[in-house]
Amino acid sequence: MTTPTVVLLNFILFGLTINRWSLAAVVSVCCGVLLVTTTGMADNVLGALIAVAAFTVTALYQIWIGKKMADLNMSAKQLLLNQAPVGACMLLLLVPFVDTVPNVLEIPGNTLYYVGASGILASLLNLSQFLIIERTDALAFNIISQVKTIIILSLSWYSEGRNLTIIDILGVTLTLGGAYAYSMTAAKK
Repeated sequence: MTTPTVVLLNFILFGLTINRWSLAAVVSVCCGVLLVTTTGMADNVLGALIAVAAFTVTALYQIWIGKKMADLNMSAKQLLLNQAPVGACMLLLLVPFVDTVPNVLEIPGNTLYYVGASGILASLLNLSQFLIIERTDALAFNIISQVKTIIILSLSWYSEGRNLTIIDILGVTLTLGGAYAYSMTAAKK
């Protein structure tokens, strides 16, 4: 849902529109991901509200990245280098109020390894987000993210030996086809 929210917020905040072919591609990607991911979701009002808040904030953050790079005439690396320490300090201030700080000596070594590796991968993902938005925009980043989601799901299905349903195949086809169509319309700009 972040992808259509980016389109909507760009229109509301900046009056930016996309052409009908790009819009059709975005709808195709969103429908494909929706088909593939909704089979495991249950009805939950609180969960739905939290999800709406999460994808709205994510969309605003992604739009903010592109806007700040343009406004401040900064590269992705410069903005991330200035933003990341502030974000880390804000989190460190909140941790004592919302989480229990563990005794690091009691945590198994392999757990610490996986936590550290996860942190490194998260940092690289954040860097890739900034670099992609710098070269394209928040919408293109979301299209790429949807393709990543489909690839991850496909790999998990393969590793589980899961038999795909017609809905799974249709969802993957819509997502990849929409992403391809979007890349073709974006290349013509």
